[in-house]
Amino acid sequence: MWSRIPNWATFNLSFRAAALLLVLAALGGLLPASAQAHAVLRSSSPANNEILDRSPSRVDLHFNEVVRLVSASATDASGDRIDLQGDTSGSVVLLNLPGSISRGTTIVSYRVASEDGHPIGGSVVFHVGTPTATSTEVAQGSVSPLAIAIWVVHASSIIFLAVVVGGALFDRWLGIGNPSPSRHDLAAFLGVLLFSTNIYLQGLDEIGGDLSLAGLQPFLAASHSSPAIASSLALLAVVLVSLPLTGRRSSLAAAALAMIAASSSFIFSGHCSVVEPRWLARACVFLHGGVMIFWIGSLIPLWRASATQACAGQLLGFSRAIPLPFVGMLLAGGGLAWIELPALDTVLLSMYGRVLLLKILLVSLLCLLALYNRVRLTRPALAGSQNARWRLRRSIKAEMLLAIAIVAAASLWRFAGPDQLQFAAAAPLSVHMHSDAAMAQLELQAQPDGTSTVRVSLLTPDLDPLEPSMVLLRVKKPEAGVEPIKYSLVRSPDDVWEASGLPIGDPKGWEADVQILIDDFTTVHLEGDLAPSDDAAEASASPRSADADY
Repeated sequence: MWSRIPNWATFNLSFRAAALLLVLAALGGLLPASAQAHAVLRSSSPANNEILDRSPSRVDLHFNEVVRLVSASATDASGDRIDLQGDTSGSVVLLNLPGSISRGTTIVSYRVASEDGHPIGGSVVFHVGTPTATSTEVAQGSVSPLAIAIWVVHASSIIFLAVVVGGALFDRWLGIGNPSPSRHDLAAFLGVLLFSTNIYLQGLDEIGGDLSLAGLQPFLAASHSSPAIASSLALLAVVLVSLPLTGRRSSLAAAALAMIAASSSFIFSGHCSVVEPRWLARACVFLHGGVMIFWIGSLIPLWRASATQACAGQLLGFSRAIPLPFVGMLLAGGGLAWIELPALDTVLLSMYGRVLLLKILLVSLLCLLALYNRVRLTRPALAGSQNARWRLRRSIKAEMLLAIAIVAAASLWRFAGPDQLQFAAAAPLSVHMHSDAAMAQLELQAQPDGTSTVRVSLLTPDLDPLEPSMVLLRVKKPEAGVEPIKYSLVRSPDDVWEASGLPIGDPKGWEADVQILIDDFTTVHLEGDLAPSDDAAEASASPRSADADY
């Protein structure tokens, strides 16, 4: 682009090819066994693994965003599979169950498409009477061939779009003008082939198929999805730059319209465009995608232009035009990461965060190349230095490899929204404790990182608010040899005492002691077992003097 470091310039082609293969192999290692997608099942009714007295008439699924039902089925205790019909209202899916569901364990499997068009599947298990199946664990599979195909085609589509549309804008704005009509025809043909394949693979994923020919069903399934709109806009952009226009102004206008269509396609192809605030997310996606297309598409024309001094004007024009948009692309990317990532301490806990860190690393290498080129190589190359021009050409090749790696990393976000749970998250564990002096309702909520948060509500025996000066929590697991761990609870704005980071994944076997400092001389201890039971744990404690534990 603007700058290239001399180290890359000395590497031969085989080394660069090996480096690219290594990066792509690392990216492939991040591929999930199946698409994790972006909608998340928040809760269900019946709850997962709930034991019921009689069969429910329906199953309600509550997601974190608007979804569309693709398919659903129920497998009862006898092994019979029944296709289910249902209705969708925003983020809630209502599945109607037949009256013939037998007693025992029933597995309700669903497949829905999130608002950004990406499909997810999962199951909810409930038991009517005595459970007849106890294992609901999902075996970890190998990387799906369909997931690999979706990733490769998606990344290839972006590179193709950038080379054709971004390259056309460079040629018609800063370069030589229109290429030959034969290249236009080839670009249109490849565009139809590539983006049709993209839609077909999306449809296969949506219907839950594998990597195989399935007639027209995948096209029909994906025809009304957001990725289909994105592919259509991308194809429109390719067609616009393939029009046989001869005038410079008309061809430049067509390239500009194609850039708008190509940039708009990204709004429909990712989860970032449907998170709040949507106006900001979509503006960032549009800017980030548009500049990326122009930058990547300019690399091949720049490589050609750097061959002779006669094309120095193109190098100078690009060097002057790109800095501000490039900074805008980086800021837009940072804005999208800020919108999508909930907290910095959760970066490594999700695939989204890990892919983000990889992309930041690759973009940082790109920025170092750009900075060195801007400071050390641009002027000598424009002045006619053969050595600088040679470095420029070699480093543009390195920049092409980085572009491929960055797009390949970004394409992994097709699978990397908020971590998808196979089953509905368990409701918070609630434990009631009381004594003659105080009452406490303790809620324990499991977190994605394997820890738990705790919230404790305090009342007097007369159900009046209790105003202690301090609340401590001690948890221990005697059967595992875990000695008491003490936490100082913090009062929240809603008058609940809370703490986070408790090392409790499975609460079975853990014991809790809530210590309430009412005044300088009186402490109330409320003790109970943290066991997932329908019966509340009750404390048989009595007030103690404060110096008993302080």
